[in-house]
Amino acid sequence: MKIKIIHLFLIVFCLIFATESFSKEMVKGTIIATPQNVLSVGVGEKVITNLGKNDGVIPGDILKVVESDDSILIGHIGKCAVITTYDSTSVCEVIKLSAEAGKGDYVYINKLEYTVHNIYDEKYNITGLSEKIRSEIINIFSQKNRIIVNPYDLSGYITYPDKYFYIDTGRSRKETIGIVKEVMKRTDTDVVIMGIYNTNGANINVTLYAVDKNWLDKQMNSTLDAKGFSNIMNDIVVPYKPIKEKEYVLYNITYIAKAYFPSRDEKRDIIKSESGKDLNFRYKVSEKKIDFNRIGVENFTLKIDGEPIIVVPGKVNSKIFEKGMKRIWLSFQPGFFMNEEPSYTSQTKTIEKEIILDLTREDNLNIELILDPTYGNEKANIRVFRKMSDEPFVARPIFTEVEKRPAIDVYKD
Repeated sequence: MKIKIIHLFLIVFCLIFATESFSKEMVKGTIIATPQNVLSVGVGEKVITNLGKNDGVIPGDILKVVESDDSILIGHIGKCAVITTYDSTSVCEVIKLSAEAGKGDYVYINKLEYTVHNIYDEKYNITGLSEKIRSEIINIFSQKNRIIVNPYDLSGYITYPDKYFYIDTGRSRKETIGIVKEVMKRTDTDVVIMGIYNTNGANINVTLYAVDKNWLDKQMNSTLDAKGFSNIMNDIVVPYKPIKEKEYVLYNITYIAKAYFPSRDEKRDIIKSESGKDLNFRYKVSEKKIDFNRIGVENFTLKIDGEPIIVVPGKVNSKIFEKGMKRIWLSFQPGFFMNEEPSYTSQTKTIEKEIILDLTREDNLNIELILDPTYGNEKANIRVFRKMSDEPFVARPIFTEVEKRPAIDVYKD
């Protein structure tokens, strides 16, 4: 029976993870051959890469293609889909290109970080069978080079599957699963797997749910033969108990970065000041190797309770955090720009701001970050406020407009 369980979860592995992820770690290889050794290939043609089963690559994976002179992998020029894998190579069909690609170009795919939550019986007990299924999933995934276990324990944020999925249909509950995905984003977890099983005569019906940080959530059903599992199915390791849910507050962060245009005299003072920390700065400016006409914000960092938070300038960034006291800290350095191109980052000044915020109410909270790099008066400010609708009524009289018509002669005796 163990073989069937392993086979089941190998199928699950292929279904769940045959997608593109956004994890920071990656598996990197190269294109080692093209059809008839042509110099470049086009969409629909096949290439051979040196990434294979030993690298955790499976059919259906999407590899990004990067030019051979782009070793830092920042400008991919296309994508190819893996259609066949061998131990150390794979055949990949080009599905998208914005420039020529060929032998020697890089291909890569990001690694996946996963967490396997609990598997429950139909009464939400954790049984011996629950632990067996969970341990075999972890064992199989641990053998895949492309999949890594996320070290964060998310059990404090996740309850039972019916909290996040409609058990009868398998569809996810958008109103609750969004909180889990927000936690996953903050902990760099790509996929969370949870499940439930029930017995039906001689069969065990197993349902697995995958919460995907970036893509659609998935469900898979399968049936196992109950023979040989009766002892561990009845062995309750952790009995069901209600889980007290954490309370969260939705807050919106807006990030406003001002710009400052120094005068000619101020530029001389800036050069003198910065040269005290960087002796080459004056030389670089005098030799026209760098120049600037604007001061902006560089190296912006925002942390809430020590956890880095990513926000996009000019956009309302919606975040979910657990209720309670929060320490909000930000910092930035003045950056020198020539129009829109960065020239230099100040080595003399780092501007910081920190506040303590008590997140207790449930209505929307707005946090506005205002960063001002004005030379000699650099500062950061954090505004916290709630928006309320104010719809005043103004009483106005109703006027009567008289429509004038041609005069009519009236004769009176």
